[in-house]
Amino acid sequence: MKTKNSISIFLALLLNVTVFFSQESNLESIALKYQSSFEENNQGVGILVKRDNQVYTTSIGNHNLTERSVFNIGSATKTFTAILILQEVEKGNIMLTDTIGTYLDPIPNVDGALTIEQLLTHESGLDEVISKNIQDIFYAKSDSLYQDDLLQQVGENDPDMVGKYEYCNTNYFLLGRIIEKLTDQSYFDVLRERIIEPLQLQHTYPYVHKNLPNLATPIHDDRDVTEFLDYRYFANVAFAAGSVASTLIDMEIFYTSLFETDKLLKKETLALLLNSGNDVYGLGIFKPNSKEGNYYGHGGNNIGYSFRNGYNPNTNNLFIIFSNSRKIPQSKVIHSDLMAFTNGETIEQFSEVNIENFKSYAGTYLLAEANLEFVIKLDGDSMYLLVPAQDAKSELTQKNETTLMDTSVGATFSIIEGSTDRLKFKQNGFSTEIVKVTSPNAISEQK
Repeated sequence: MKTKNSISIFLALLLNVTVFFSQESNLESIALKYQSSFEENNQGVGILVKRDNQVYTTSIGNHNLTERSVFNIGSATKTFTAILILQEVEKGNIMLTDTIGTYLDPIPNVDGALTIEQLLTHESGLDEVISKNIQDIFYAKSDSLYQDDLLQQVGENDPDMVGKYEYCNTNYFLLGRIIEKLTDQSYFDVLRERIIEPLQLQHTYPYVHKNLPNLATPIHDDRDVTEFLDYRYFANVAFAAGSVASTLIDMEIFYTSLFETDKLLKKETLALLLNSGNDVYGLGIFKPNSKEGNYYGHGGNNIGYSFRNGYNPNTNNLFIIFSNSRKIPQSKVIHSDLMAFTNGETIEQFSEVNIENFKSYAGTYLLAEANLEFVIKLDGDSMYLLVPAQDAKSELTQKNETTLMDTSVGATFSIIEGSTDRLKFKQNGFSTEIVKVTSPNAISEQK
């Protein structure tokens, strides 16, 4: 399931697509770029790219994460849920303007006058219930925990946010319940009958359980957490907001089927899914970021798994990446590289930091706009970025002669000519100057 950033993201028969899986494609340049770093940090990713009707895959780092590894897609499940709702719209069984009170009995702190569309577009103002204490729930050993009605734990809503976008998993939990009321079936049975079986997704499952074949080993806080996997966590808690398990192969079939055929939705309904909603979110899918091109998609994060993707309906090109940890390692730069490869652009390799050029810039800096301190630390032949308030540490690379880059969040730190106590900071289109507030000697003991 999705979490927010702290500073402000084979069927060849199916579609007559020429498909081959290759470790020897140009994806090698991406694999080469990250392999040593991922190995050193015990990280791994599996990648699939469809470009010009050919499919390429690669595995980087540890854990042997391939196109056939099974993983939790997290909040990408929301696109599946939105499709099931829109199929009901096509059948005339429901309207997007219908209120949720039409289908669900009264729920404390859930306004029955909210509409189906407001749930789909995250414009309900509802309280987040799924992400509350999610780690405690995952590690819990109490069977009684899964007998609780999660919806009875929804806190007070924010009426000022009704009609405004604010991502909230509770919306899709409710949509799953509405699907069950409409069909008189479990949400998971409907998933099988309407998406998994028609698309012949051989290794896609309505929810994660520890006996799934080829299940990627979930890693959290540098430990194998397989022993804590409990299907009830995914089925009862993540539910229609984040339960589904799949593979890169099956997810390629899913996205290609959604965008290029009418197997799931009619063309006019697909247009509704993509174009409704607000500037950020359609119906179960994120809209393109103008800086990154015309890519629609929906990522997901859960304990032990993370997932990102993007589909460009103008070119039919697609990229998908997953990791067996809660965050995609070096997510910002690897995401940019995948889009570059998908668009046929050159992949730039990292450069080792020229310590002589940058060692005088070690120290603690203040990002005044966020009241946040960064530490640029010199350690032997490497430089690191530390964010003490977030207990975060990542190795810096050199983007060019005057710029350091933190690959985990895509932030850059550029030299300002004539100054060693200020740097130009850029991230996600935001740019400012950060000022050194502590000398290197004062932080020599920081880890």
